[in-house]
Amino acid sequence: MLRWTYLLILATSCFAQFDPEGAHVDLYFPHLADGGPVKDQWQTSFVFVNPHPSLTATVTLSMFGNDGQPLSLDLGGGGASLQQVMVPPSGSVTLRSGISFPTTVTGYAVAVADLPVQATVLFRRIMNGVPQAEISAAATLPSHQYFSPATRDLGIAIVNIYNSSKTFQITALDSNGVTAGTSVVSLAPREHVSFDLSDRIPSLPVSFTGSIRIIPSTSASDQFLAWTLNVDRGLIASLPPGRLAWPISHADRIWLVYRKLLAAAPAAVASLAINDVNLNAPGVVSLVISPEQTINAFGRAGVVQIDLSVSQLISDSPSELAFIVGHELAHVAQFQHGNSLSVANTEQDADLFAMTLMILAGYDPYAGSGALAKLNMVTGQAGLLAATFDDLPDPHASFTTRLGAMFSTLSQACAQPALSGYCGAYKSVIHPNFPSAAPL
Repeated sequence: MLRWTYLLILATSCFAQFDPEGAHVDLYFPHLADGGPVKDQWQTSFVFVNPHPSLTATVTLSMFGNDGQPLSLDLGGGGASLQQVMVPPSGSVTLRSGISFPTTVTGYAVAVADLPVQATVLFRRIMNGVPQAEISAAATLPSHQYFSPATRDLGIAIVNIYNSSKTFQITALDSNGVTAGTSVVSLAPREHVSFDLSDRIPSLPVSFTGSIRIIPSTSASDQFLAWTLNVDRGLIASLPPGRLAWPISHADRIWLVYRKLLAAAPAAVASLAINDVNLNAPGVVSLVISPEQTINAFGRAGVVQIDLSVSQLISDSPSELAFIVGHELAHVAQFQHGNSLSVANTEQDADLFAMTLMILAGYDPYAGSGALAKLNMVTGQAGLLAATFDDLPDPHASFTTRLGAMFSTLSQACAQPALSGYCGAYKSVIHPNFPSAAPL
C-alpha cells in the first residue's frame, strides 16, 4: 500500500498533464437556465477547474439562446454572450448567472480552453428567494447516440450542432426494453430545445419507468448534444451522462491532443537545449483539421494539418494520435530552427521530439509504434493514404525504417537528463511489469 501511495505521489509530481477523467479543451453544456418569476426562478453556474500544477488555463465561454444566436447573460460583470476567464494552476473559477430575466430563459453554452480543464454546470432552483434544489452536470462532447434512464416526466435538452436543419428520434423503452413510444424532434441550425418526455410522447402512462434512446434521423453520422434530468413526483436529480464513449468526436480529440502537446512544448524544447524554437509564440503554428477523404497529416512552417481520416484510422487511442500530432509539431519546430533539432535524419528527429512531447504531456510514447504500424498497413491499399503523406516521397519506406528505430528513439528520449526522472517514474506507474532493460 505504501509503495502505491509513493508511486501516486511520484506520478503527480512528475506528470504535469496527467488529467482527471473528463478534462478537455472543448467543453459543451447542453443546457442553461436563468431567471423566472420570484416564486420559481433558475440560476446557472459554470465551474472550471484547472488540474495543471504550473500553467494558467485560459477559458472562453460562449452562450447561445434556443435559436442558436448569442445569448447575453449576466455572469457577474454585466450582460454578455462571451466571457473569458483565467484559471490559475490547480485553481478554479465559478461564473454564476444573475437571475436577471423576468421569465425563465434557456439555451446552451460552449467553452474552449487552451489546457484541459474540468467543467461542471450547476442548476439552482429558487422559490420565493429560498434555494430549493441544486443539480449538476459535467461538461460533455457531441455524440452519435444518447441513452438515459427515464420516467414519464424526464427532462430532456437537445442541441443541433450543425449549420443546417437536423431531425432526431427519441424512443422510450419500458423496463423490459420494449418500445413504449417514439417522437421526432426537428431542429433548425444551432437550435436548442428542452422539454419533458411526456410533452413529446403523451401516451406514456403516469407510472412509466424505463429508458430513452436518442439518435439522429437525418443521417446516421450526425452528432448532437443532449442532457437529461430525472423528474419523479416533483423530485429532481442528476443522471449519469448518456453519450457514447466511442465512437468519439474526432475534431474534439484532435484539439485536445494538440493543446496538450503544445502546452508541453516549452519543456520539451528546454530538455533538448534548443534556444531558437518557441511553438507557443504568436503566429508560429496553427492547427488545421481537414475533412479531406484521404489519410494525410503534415507540418510545415506555421501550420499543422491533421485530416479527420487520420484520427479515424487511429480510432480510440489518444496516445497514438499524440504521436502523429507531435511529429507534425516537430516539423514546424524544424522549420523554425532551420534544420533538424537533434538527429540528422529529419523524420527520426521528428519522432524523437514527438516522444519528448508525449512523455511531458502524459501520453504513452510506445504508442508511436502503433501509429506507424497503422499508417504502414494502409500504404498498400490504393486510394487510402495520400501519395505523399507528411510530404514524404516514399511513406512506406519511412514507416518501416522508423518502426525499426522506435526502441532506440525512445531510449534516446529517456536519455535526456531532463527526462530521465520522468521516464523512471512513468515506468514505475504505467509499465511496472516491463523488463528492467525497457527505457520507459
